[in-house]
Amino acid sequence: MVVSIWHNAAQAFAVGFPPLLQCLLFWLFASLVVHVCQRLVEHTAFSVDPSSRRISASHAALCIGCIVWALDVVGLFMYAELAHHAAALDLVPALSGLIIMVVSARLTIPTLSTGASKARIAVAGLCLAVGMLVAHFTITRDQVQDFASVNWTAIALAFAIAMGIATVTSMRHRSARLSVLTPRYRRQSWEEKVLCGAAILLLHWLLVNTFALHARTPRGESESHALLGIVLVFGIALAMEQLSNMRFDTGRQQLLRRGLSMMRVSNMAQNPERDMQLSLIADHLPSLLRPQRLALHFQPILDFRQQGVQFEALLRITDKTLGPINPEMFLLVCELQGRTVEVDRTILANALDCVKSWQAQGLHDVTISVNVAPLTLLEDSFVPWLRGELAQRALPPHALKLELTEHAIIALGAQMVAAMQRLRTLGVAVVMDDFGTGYSSLGMLADLPIAGIKCDRLFVQQLPQDRRRQSLLRHIGTLAQEFGLSVVVEGVETAEELRILRSVGLHGIQGYVYSRPMPAADVPAWHETQMLPRRAALQELVPAKGTATAARAPTASARGPAPWVPGT
Repeated sequence: MVVSIWHNAAQAFAVGFPPLLQCLLFWLFASLVVHVCQRLVEHTAFSVDPSSRRISASHAALCIGCIVWALDVVGLFMYAELAHHAAALDLVPALSGLIIMVVSARLTIPTLSTGASKARIAVAGLCLAVGMLVAHFTITRDQVQDFASVNWTAIALAFAIAMGIATVTSMRHRSARLSVLTPRYRRQSWEEKVLCGAAILLLHWLLVNTFALHARTPRGESESHALLGIVLVFGIALAMEQLSNMRFDTGRQQLLRRGLSMMRVSNMAQNPERDMQLSLIADHLPSLLRPQRLALHFQPILDFRQQGVQFEALLRITDKTLGPINPEMFLLVCELQGRTVEVDRTILANALDCVKSWQAQGLHDVTISVNVAPLTLLEDSFVPWLRGELAQRALPPHALKLELTEHAIIALGAQMVAAMQRLRTLGVAVVMDDFGTGYSSLGMLADLPIAGIKCDRLFVQQLPQDRRRQSLLRHIGTLAQEFGLSVVVEGVETAEELRILRSVGLHGIQGYVYSRPMPAADVPAWHETQMLPRRAALQELVPAKGTATAARAPTASARGPAPWVPGT
């Protein structure tokens, strides 16, 4: 019985397993191909804007199709029974197989590289496996004796292995991308690539045993070696060229992101891990853009000279897969994906809804500040849209302030000034955010239609010990007062910083010393029970006139009570 099974298996697998040396060389080549394919898919996955993703996917598909085709053709030379078939490959079937491989990769790489759904990744892996098998049979179709005589065991195992390689490596790639959200990024290891190379070796042997091949007269050995050398050089050269281009393209995309990020925020760091996180956000962007997902928290702004209530709207986003998402990164992805205007308008509508809800609970005379991108303001339809949103909720225009970064205002020049003039006509004030982080001069403040400036938190770093910063803040306050501009200093966290700011003539602050950001639903209760006591407590911290100067910070004995922290 055992002898009969072995005899039947030997007949089914007519082509024997290749010699050890050829196996090792093919295994090495296959492992390198897996490495190159993984890098190409990774590069496609970490692209964020649609144009870069499309270009990267096209390049990756072309390169993957070509080097897998080269690997398949080279593999035919491993078997003594098939060496003459490899040398006798016809041009039309060989090129047809190449086209099928490239098209299969092009149709599936976008999903395999950036897909968020495991089911879609599995379907894409199935399609890629079918495409690669069809491509192999197309390459060797003129060598097949009879397509009706099929080794079903070989083809079933080959299909299972092909689908397993495509799906498992894609799932592993997905897992590696998600690991960037953890302290340790787990990229695919060389052990995994070598294991895939071994699976490809077994897959190739099963494929050549699927159909019985014609008997052919061998060509000259030199001609076979020449064809083998040409295919190898083609595959290696293409892979090296694409890997080299990837480095340049990565640098180009980073420059684009850095430039766009400066239009929204001024201190966003750029590093490979952050680029990976950007790509993950891009994959989930359609669901994240739903209005209910764009939650807002509000941080109070204190101005000792005014009695009104001011808040800055701060975006808070959480995803069940990605966890808490950095708002700056989310907004940069929207910029790269061309969804900036959409997300800005959604955030503004949500913020105005919050104000309307507060009014219904008895909280009146509220002003909110919302950070927007310059592209949103430059749209001709923005001012009419904003007028309609305010009218729909019966809110006065002065209830809203729009914040723009210094970089955005300076970079766009006359266009931005005209847009701000239209907003001023509407009655909506524009505030320059992150003042002091760019390269503008103080004199330019006189030429801009802005209502105020917000000094970046960099101004309060080591403020008690830095007399130059104290002097600079004093001059900014004096100049802003002469121009009729309000000044708010961000990032104020201690009573000592507050005293120094008051001593240099600055009255507007925002930071933990007054309050942390809070959900919109908590604002009315905070206003009712905590705003006035906190304001009074901070007012008591300010020294009497003449008892403290900017050049000499208060001593520890004169600091007074510590500021509140959340929950106190």
